[in-house]
Amino acid sequence: MGFVQLVLAFFIALAAVLAYVRFRRASRIPLPPGPPGEPFLGHLRIIPASNPEQAYRNWAREFNSDVIHLNVLNQEIIVLNSAKAAVDLLDKRGANYRDRPNFTLFETMGLTYTLPFLGWGPQFQKHRKLLQGYFTKHNVQAFRELQVSEARILVKNLIEQPEAYRNHILRFASALVMGIAFGHRITSNSDRFIQIGADASYAISHAGAPGGSAIDFFPLLRHLPDWLPRPTSLKVARKWRWAIDQLYGVPFASVQEQMRQGTAPSSFILPLLEGINAGAEKGIVPDIKSADIKGAGGTIYIAGQDSTSATLAMFLLNMVLSPEVQLKAQNELDSIIGFDRLPTVEDRPSLPYIERVMQETFRWHPVVPLGIPHKSLDNDIYQGMFIPKGSIVFANAWSMCHDEAIYKDPSLYNPDRYAPISEGGNGEPLPIGHFGFGRRICVGRHLAESSVWIAFATILATLTIGKEIGPDGKEISPNLAFSAGLSSHPEPFKCTIRPRSKHAEELVMSTVAAATG
Repeated sequence: MGFVQLVLAFFIALAAVLAYVRFRRASRIPLPPGPPGEPFLGHLRIIPASNPEQAYRNWAREFNSDVIHLNVLNQEIIVLNSAKAAVDLLDKRGANYRDRPNFTLFETMGLTYTLPFLGWGPQFQKHRKLLQGYFTKHNVQAFRELQVSEARILVKNLIEQPEAYRNHILRFASALVMGIAFGHRITSNSDRFIQIGADASYAISHAGAPGGSAIDFFPLLRHLPDWLPRPTSLKVARKWRWAIDQLYGVPFASVQEQMRQGTAPSSFILPLLEGINAGAEKGIVPDIKSADIKGAGGTIYIAGQDSTSATLAMFLLNMVLSPEVQLKAQNELDSIIGFDRLPTVEDRPSLPYIERVMQETFRWHPVVPLGIPHKSLDNDIYQGMFIPKGSIVFANAWSMCHDEAIYKDPSLYNPDRYAPISEGGNGEPLPIGHFGFGRRICVGRHLAESSVWIAFATILATLTIGKEIGPDGKEISPNLAFSAGLSSHPEPFKCTIRPRSKHAEELVMSTVAAATG
């Protein structure tokens, strides 16, 4: 028997043993329900490559279970389709679900040092500590001036070039993360860091969901040469790795050069680099390495830029589709803010409907629909169902946010669903899951909320967003199409953006001119 035949026989025997172990285990405590799979391949061929979150939700309905089970190449997969199941396991039993699976796809793309993808251990804890301490609810208040200033520049750009709205929201998101992470102030719409962020965002939103690619389950596929047929996700990962390398390397190198020249402005990474340099002068080997700082700065860049720009695009899309929501929000702003000034972050408590608009934008189409999967560190039992050690556990945020048991008409964009019943609302709970769960919850969630809130409020106070008028004089409704990857962005759509009044336009222009000198 040749070597190839021996290897094949080994894997066949291994598959048989694993199948037998699963059979014996299932005879004692059942796994969660799920669709039938195939020998060895399991459910590999029936999990859709795009929008798997909707298939998982449909299976949950079919089997009348919020928790479903799948298997791919003998890797157990558990999908949590309700907020209750996710809270019960990922929050209340967070110690068991704090790990991540190996993301071979994203390692191939170059996202090795990105906090959301790090496995549980010293490196994760180090990065988490660096970022969590910087982005507490109290500390992010220091960025209010930057957020307000960039929101006003965003509106100015939308007035001057409404057709380029995607570029403008990318600029807004890039200006925030570059200013905070690297101390770089974006002053031009052609700033190179806008495109660097846009390229990286495209890569992660088109490579497929984490833990959802064939190479995540069969890592040897990553070594397939380019001349052989390869999974689409692997093609994207290889083709766009340069974009991730740029995102980590270029802004980091820029700060290092500014430090050599003595011109580096205050930023997240500056004191960390200064600490390394000071330790080196004393012969001290630092616990925090340059790679850690580069990774943490890159995490701020890619996570903040991508999620903020996607949320803003989702907001504009819904303002086109829901003019009655837009009008109600503008009426609230007019009554509280008036017409002689622009909103600030301090106005947020006084504008409950704008808050509900933001929460409904998060719920209507979560930016990360399937979340980033967890990994179970030990066997667990939940409601009589067995969850094996080493399972990949998805928290299906899209399913949670479209749960008919919680949200009436979940496909409808309706901010009033959160208003108390006494005020004519539905009294429904705010969405959860879009920022993750447990010990993996997003460290930048407070910054993200305040950033998109001030952008929403400033846009609504000054602009009217509507449907484009076609050659026949009829309104054109945007198609509801979204990218399929780790993050989900609306595909480009056409709309009209114009100032609400001449006074609003003048107020924006004069305010921006005064701030930029």
